[in-house]
Amino acid sequence: MWTTMSLCCTSKNRRDPEGLHYSIGPRYRFPSRKYSRREREYDAAEERRLMERVLKELSEGSILYKVKSPSRHLERCFYLDIENMVIYYTGSRKRNRDTSVRISKIREVREGEKDYSKKLKDLDLSLCFVVVLGASHNIMYLRATRADIRDKWIRGLRYAMQMEQLAQQKNETDRWVREAFNMADKNSDGQLDLDEVMKLLKTLNADIKKKYVKDMFDAADTNRNVSNGRSGLDREEFVHFYNALTKRVELEEVFLKFSKGKGFMTKEDLLKFLVDGQKMADASEEQCERIIDECELDSASKNKSQLSLVGFRNFLLSERQMLFKPDHRIVYQNMNKPMTHYFIASSHNTYLAEDQLKGPSQVEMYITALKKGCRCVELDCWDGSDNEPVIYHGYTLTSKILFKDVINAINDYAFEASPYPVILSLENHCSIEQQKVMADHMTTILGDKLWVPDTDVIATPSPEELRNKIIIKGKRLPKAQTEDDQDVSDEDEAADVPQDAVDQADNKKSSGSHKKIKLNPALSAITTMQSVAHKSVESSPDANKFFSVISLGENKVEKMIKDNLAQLNAVTHHTLIRTYPAGTRTDSSNYNPVPEWNAGCQVVALNYQTSGECMQLNHGKFLDNGKCGYLLKPYFLMSEDIFNMVSNGSTARSISKRLRITIISGYQIPKPNDSTKGEIIDPFVKIEIQGVPNDAADYKTKVIENNGFNPRWYETCYFNIRVPELAVVRFTVVDQDRGLDDFIGYYCLPVTSIQEGFRHFPLFDKYGSQFSQSVIFTHISMTPLESSNGQ
Repeated sequence: MWTTMSLCCTSKNRRDPEGLHYSIGPRYRFPSRKYSRREREYDAAEERRLMERVLKELSEGSILYKVKSPSRHLERCFYLDIENMVIYYTGSRKRNRDTSVRISKIREVREGEKDYSKKLKDLDLSLCFVVVLGASHNIMYLRATRADIRDKWIRGLRYAMQMEQLAQQKNETDRWVREAFNMADKNSDGQLDLDEVMKLLKTLNADIKKKYVKDMFDAADTNRNVSNGRSGLDREEFVHFYNALTKRVELEEVFLKFSKGKGFMTKEDLLKFLVDGQKMADASEEQCERIIDECELDSASKNKSQLSLVGFRNFLLSERQMLFKPDHRIVYQNMNKPMTHYFIASSHNTYLAEDQLKGPSQVEMYITALKKGCRCVELDCWDGSDNEPVIYHGYTLTSKILFKDVINAINDYAFEASPYPVILSLENHCSIEQQKVMADHMTTILGDKLWVPDTDVIATPSPEELRNKIIIKGKRLPKAQTEDDQDVSDEDEAADVPQDAVDQADNKKSSGSHKKIKLNPALSAITTMQSVAHKSVESSPDANKFFSVISLGENKVEKMIKDNLAQLNAVTHHTLIRTYPAGTRTDSSNYNPVPEWNAGCQVVALNYQTSGECMQLNHGKFLDNGKCGYLLKPYFLMSEDIFNMVSNGSTARSISKRLRITIISGYQIPKPNDSTKGEIIDPFVKIEIQGVPNDAADYKTKVIENNGFNPRWYETCYFNIRVPELAVVRFTVVDQDRGLDDFIGYYCLPVTSIQEGFRHFPLFDKYGSQFSQSVIFTHISMTPLESSNGQ
């Protein structure tokens, strides 16, 4: 037995001049023994003292170099400000440039040894590290002057990230308000006067009359702070001022109704709210006691088992009370069915960061996709120099990356977001010799993660059987083949790229997309998901060809959906179908994945680098089942008779729903990300249902002028959903503008993952990053559609 200690050195430890050790890499594992409570407390205290020293040193500043290229390094002095939870640097020559980065924006701090972009090429990697920012994975490459300085920064930033996560869980609102205070305190005197407060409110999208703000400002200025003859609010006063200013009338209305006007909720009041308001039929008084204990901040109210308005607000904003069902945040579906029974989150041309013709290829794009829960990534493989295969979009001018670098990245990140199997979809254009190199790299680097069964696969495996395994998808040699090499057909997606779009490239494209290629036996031996040709529904492979996959371009599969939907679905009962965007989408745009899902296609591949409605639908659908990347298909997609009955949603069923959505209000809706205008936004909410054709519908609320701070709509709409198992609801918040409305944020989720009652949902920006404070407040109810007579 082995265990991991939280405070231990590693093979990468550095020693600073004072003799402190900093652990930055994988921890040593020591023989396990039981540690006493006193020993554990001592270890934790030692770690806290060590980290306090590290954070103090980093707050005093260190010289680091921003690496723009292997030969261009910009010297800057970096500081870690724990009080305000930011890192910032000085020394930039660009005027008015914001040089601070919020800790909350950091997704990963990575050692320089994992330099997938080659920006740190030929540098001493023991001095280098990278900071990955945001959902779009922007990266800051940094070099320290000494190894111990680098290691302090790595450990300090990782510790700050943990602190930030704890702060968000405990007191997100007050933390965010303090951040706003620091942003507005331009002269750093520790207080805000009325003019600074008014400017801050405008940046926060609030158009509030100055007299009203001044009255609340004066009420909050209890310490009567005066500087330069002007009164101001310190941090704590500003928190009280902001909480008073952002008082939410719509929450008070609900609170007063269920508290019967008492000003507090008893356990009995809260229980009635849970049962009647939140449709939680199994709620109990014991549950109410836990809610009061966790959400009530006032100790006197807590001792009386009472919930105040503030506690009620905290409760409604807690994760379990959000629109998305908490039980769907974990893996709850049966994961022991054959893989043909699941939708699988899938990426197309995963290596591309931009367009399909001239854009850059980046190893980082695989990391981004895998960390988003993608379970099938694509590798377009071609011969490279020095006998090293490369990946790029063939017949185009996209840049090239090394195959082995991609495999290393996949090895590192394959199971960070989900333990369920990752499929490597190979599009193989390599020579026999470099195919052998590909096989060697995958075998050596992936090791035991590579799924290569000892015996023939006689049944399609399940996701549970292949936990933490990587599957190679591609062509295989026939079993009867005895020669060293064998011709196999080549379904070449790159050949779909329109010729006139790539005439400027050095194009050696062969005529026809189904030419023959030679396949190396070593590569064939580790390929366990077989790509098979498919010319028509009628000529589909039979059910005895286990663990096979058919790849279909967007245009072909859409024609099949139109002409022969039932037979296309029948193929998916025993064979995986992978679909991908048309070659004419040279801008890396996406197709709507919903019709393909409705047909039962399992591997609906999208360009993950491209934001927009299609990726939002993909994001929302795969929030379900713990975001593990595998969703069990509805039972009727595996039954020919039932599929024919429900495929177009023309008939109401016992499970059909009438969905009632009331958009009540918004809170802290931001301005559009790319907006340079100074005016306050005019928001409205659009609601769309996407699913089977007869369920498709949408609704748009009225526009609230000049209020992104706390707009209130109180609008109700209804949707008849006959096939809720395939329906997805997408909310978008938009700023009405002359000419072209501005997209602000979205939220998307399956209808089956919706909680009834008074619910909030967060907003995500166009890149898939969640806004820290922005929420929409709704009331949701669902009734059987039959009881509504289908109206």
